[in-house]
Amino acid sequence: MAFGPRMRQPWNRHNFLVGFHGLRVLKGRYVMTDDAQQLSRFAREGDEAAFRELVVRHFDLAYSTALRQLNGDAQLAEDVAQSVFTDLARKARLLPRNVVLTGWLYEAACFAAAKAVRTEQRRRAREQEALAMLQFTREPEPEWERLRPVLDAAMGKLSAKDRNAVLLHYFERKDFRAVGAALRVTDDAAQKRVSRALRKLRAILARSGVTASASSLAVLLSTAGVPSAPAGLALSVAKTSLGAAAAAPASVAMVLMETLASFRALLLGASILVLFLGGSIAHLVYARHPAEHRHFTTLDLSHSQNGDLQNSWTPAYGNNHLAALGQGKRIFKGVPFDIQGVIQLQGQEFKRRGYPLPESIIGIPVGSCARSLYVLHANSGTDDPVGTTVASLVLHYSDGQQTELAIRHGIHLLDWWDWPDAPVRATKDPNTAVAWTGRNPPAEHHGARIRLFETRFVNPEPEKQIQTIDYVSGMANSAPFMVALTIDR
Repeated sequence: MAFGPRMRQPWNRHNFLVGFHGLRVLKGRYVMTDDAQQLSRFAREGDEAAFRELVVRHFDLAYSTALRQLNGDAQLAEDVAQSVFTDLARKARLLPRNVVLTGWLYEAACFAAAKAVRTEQRRRAREQEALAMLQFTREPEPEWERLRPVLDAAMGKLSAKDRNAVLLHYFERKDFRAVGAALRVTDDAAQKRVSRALRKLRAILARSGVTASASSLAVLLSTAGVPSAPAGLALSVAKTSLGAAAAAPASVAMVLMETLASFRALLLGASILVLFLGGSIAHLVYARHPAEHRHFTTLDLSHSQNGDLQNSWTPAYGNNHLAALGQGKRIFKGVPFDIQGVIQLQGQEFKRRGYPLPESIIGIPVGSCARSLYVLHANSGTDDPVGTTVASLVLHYSDGQQTELAIRHGIHLLDWWDWPDAPVRATKDPNTAVAWTGRNPPAEHHGARIRLFETRFVNPEPEKQIQTIDYVSGMANSAPFMVALTIDR
């Protein structure tokens, strides 16, 4: 749509575009307000003077709304106002005739400002992430520096089964299904073996003067235990190794061939025996280790929730809700959840905006042992660098001990608005997946979808009864929220 030479001049409120008020109802008839008449002249006749009049009339509303949302950044507020009015100009002919211009502009300014904040935060997050990676490379954490010199000696004191369990799960970051497959045990048995092996490793390290909680030790092993080798080194080593193998003396190959030949008859006989006894062996194995039956318990979060699904639980976003999710018992990824509302925690961005949100929810009752915890959750407000701890689940055991499970942005969850241009589109934790996607009016207006993530956290002390759980904000820039929590007994 062309607007003539004036629209190409430097931007100001007198040469830009704005929207309209709706229609008044009078005795069953629609009467056009002045805003609607001005917009109609622009939409049908291209009357720029009518739009300039609307700009003068409504600019302060859009600009001041953006200015508040952007924490006083005047330059960015001007850009946001410009994008709001550009958006309105494109949609002038598509909007319903009874739309209230003031409300439309206000919501559009809120959403455009939120998007601008996200874009700016993503840029800063990428810079901070790059800086953090550089700092980590140059200055390792003191806790890791204490652990590194004694780790391999401690690992050597574990049994082969326990050592393999730790190596597979923490060093190679394999989930329990993969660990079980490698160790030829069930998923549950693999989980218990990893948990026991981690406790034994902690005890061995403690005797060496290095103490760490189960959760912090698990994090250190997963993040610092296996740093990435220089790019291309693995391929170079493979090429060199293959070349060396090809140049080996022929006698070595002959010895190997003779050794293999000597086993052929033995292997053939063993194969026949396995085929003959296979049915009986399988019967014994499955009779002793029946198929896995998980016992789930959904936790009641209704007394801790501060938002409902039908309405926005943060100010200034009237219909930014989870109504499409629906209340009641739902099953995602084979796990049941009791969905009643939302627990929204505080974050730095929401705190700057003055949102009255809690920094923690203390004492969610459990009263049971648990092998795993399944959280239905997401992030909100803005983005943080990947790996930032945005929340924690603090498990309080019946013996007075406690452990903390960190919830990290980009690892266990992302923003609940799935922006098409988001720099990070998937979480890195193998035990996290998108459990649900849907829509709401503001997200759809901006071409985004809404989503929730399901994360499985392993309880490092599955034999102990969990009395209560605390849900605590990490007070990062973003603000996490939880919809449901289920335990696997």
